[in-house]
Amino acid sequence: MSEQPAASYRAETFKCPQCGAPRLEYDPAGGGLKCPQCGYTRAIAAEQKAVNERDLTAVLSDAGKARGYGRETKSVNCKNCGATTQMDPSVVSTQCPFCGSTQVLEQKPDPNIVQPESLIPFQLTSDRAYDNYRKWLGKGFFRPRGVLKQSGSTQIQGVYLPFWTFDAHAESRWTAESGDYYYETEEYTTVEDGKTVRKTRQVQKVRWYPTSGHHSDDYDDVLVSGTTSGDQKMLQKIYPFDTSKLVPYQPQYLSGWAAEAYRIPLGDAWQQGQGIIGDDERGKCDRQVPGDTHRSLDVRTQLSDTTFKHVLLPVFLANYRYNSKPYQFMVNGQTGEVQGQAPVDWVKVAIVVVIALAILLAVAYFVLSHPSSGGSGQGLLPAIRFSWATLSAHVGLASTPPLLL
Repeated sequence: MSEQPAASYRAETFKCPQCGAPRLEYDPAGGGLKCPQCGYTRAIAAEQKAVNERDLTAVLSDAGKARGYGRETKSVNCKNCGATTQMDPSVVSTQCPFCGSTQVLEQKPDPNIVQPESLIPFQLTSDRAYDNYRKWLGKGFFRPRGVLKQSGSTQIQGVYLPFWTFDAHAESRWTAESGDYYYETEEYTTVEDGKTVRKTRQVQKVRWYPTSGHHSDDYDDVLVSGTTSGDQKMLQKIYPFDTSKLVPYQPQYLSGWAAEAYRIPLGDAWQQGQGIIGDDERGKCDRQVPGDTHRSLDVRTQLSDTTFKHVLLPVFLANYRYNSKPYQFMVNGQTGEVQGQAPVDWVKVAIVVVIALAILLAVAYFVLSHPSSGGSGQGLLPAIRFSWATLSAHVGLASTPPLLL
């Protein structure tokens, strides 16, 4: 299909009218634009239009969509991880926000990048996100003692990451073999005190029979990342984002913040979205199958009323070094959730291993010195409680073992 001319969108700049500074920046604390030099603020006028879903089956081509980000940007490409980030022209970047590499080169922005329909503005300032990261890094018994001091020069950067969201109505029909347990009495022979004796026992059997059923559901804002940059598993750990807070895209929200261009096109993202919905439907159908057990589950799902949105979601990215080794972390720019990599104090790990071995030895000694317990659970409980108390005194665990709570 031939590409139609892209919808035009005028690039805007936001110069400070009070002091003449070249750029007003989006301020999460105030929800508007703010001058970083004189403090002048300007509200962002609320868009009257709603955040609309787009018909997926009709719009799998990019024809007729608005292009670019509606503001002057420069594009920076990382030669290490491949991430392409859109930044303000005045920002001098020497480090990739995703991998920390300094192998970044400026390139001409792609004017044909499909403009997002909506976004969630940053709700956290960079300072608050940094505080959340410091609190997260300082927690945990196995963190090295000097990790906060050595990571103090961490540079944190807020980046709008590209996502696709999908809505769909699912109709699933399933077939399976259900099984009901029943028991039969079985005779067997065994040797006791040197004599062969005949005994009986109950043997579990399964009576199989065919079953089928139907399940339907509506899916709203199934989230699929539009980027391959950074650690995708780490990114998923800072979910969820409250997509009910999406607002229509306006270039003012990106002023002073970076935005990554999507690298996963709509068609490929929809394949992932179908997989997410299909897996969820299979799980729900699995729970519908009657009987004590089942096998050979087959689920056929049809999707209709499929729509999508291209959105930007706020994430803080940063890299830090500890003993010359790089570590990464992410902060959800809406909720403040922190996930990342942290160094481990292997001396503390060794101490815990030694304590764990001591627990095992204590339990073994107790069992061997109290044969009357017969290895029963009641005989082991005092030893387990004593050993756990010893361990908790060293590593700050709960005073009672979890299995005994």
